[in-house]
Amino acid sequence: MAEGKKPVYVANVVAKRDGKEFWTRVGSVFENGNEAHPFTLLLNPGVSVGEKIVFSIPKAKEEAEAA
Repeated sequence: MAEGKKPVYVANVVAKRDGKEFWTRVGSVFENGNEAHPFTLLLNPGVSVGEKIVFSIPKAKEEAEAA
């Protein structure tokens, strides 16, 4: 499904510890081209999701690594 496509967002779990936020990339979001189901979130294998997932626009380096 996502072969050859670049992610439109990266998915990060944000955890707070000692008053600081720690961001861990856990997956990527791809467009489907379908109005009823516009996006798919692909999580990395073995990911355990906490209470908050943040989607951000990938940087050029991250896009190259995801491809």
